Amino acid sequence: MTDKALIEIVWQSRIAIAVDKPAGLPTTAAPGIESVETRLAKQLPDLGYLTAVHRLDRDVGGILLLAKTKKAARLLSEQFAARKVRKTYLAWVDGEAIFNNDVWVDYVRKLPDQAKGEICSEVNDGAKRAETHVRSIRYDRERNCTLLELCPLTGRMHQLRLQTAGRRHPIRHDPIYGPASLEPAAPRDGLICLTAHRLEFRDPGNGQVIKIATTPEGYQ
Repeated sequence: MTDKALIEIVWQSRIAIAVDKPAGLPTTAAPGIESVETRLAKQLPDLGYLTAVHRLDRDVGGILLLAKTKKAARLLSEQFAARKVRKTYLAWVDGEAIFNNDVWVDYVRKLPDQAKGEICSEVNDGAKRAETHVRSIRYDRERNCTLLELCPLTGRMHQLRLQTAGRRHPIRHDPIYGPASLEPAAPRDGLICLTAHRLEFRDPGNGQVIKIATTPEGYQ
């Protein structure tokens, strides 16, 4: 394996590991398709068990947490299910989007037979509550886009993409919910301008609070 293919490890313990997932690489995939899990298995051949305990969309990079044991996978999955993991994302969105520690609450649902969702009424079949805390960091007047900090309290499919687009500020280069901007805020090779910036959780081995962050070029 070449150095170019190595995935950066940003934290690890005896039973868990956090990496900086490259944008464009799926978290997990069908046999024969490269993913974070398969690449790490080659990079860390001595590990007998390794599985992601949450997912990032293929085009989204940033902090990804994996377990080295089945027990750690269960304990970390329980933290996510109980909403005890704090997730923070950074996103460049179209237009001037001014939000000051706002709380977005919507109801979303998956569209049948499509890898796509929609904002809907809470009485619609399949509707699930989606809640996100949002703060504007800065507005780039030249490119007419805003850098947002997004902290989802729920984990719905495409939650951040749906909620930003629903407020007419789609995430740049989102091919599903908004027009792909011709000039992104930062060079991304056409990938969506969304990154998993920070993750806060408890080490499943000793209960210690762990805080991990990464800020790619263009999101400072």
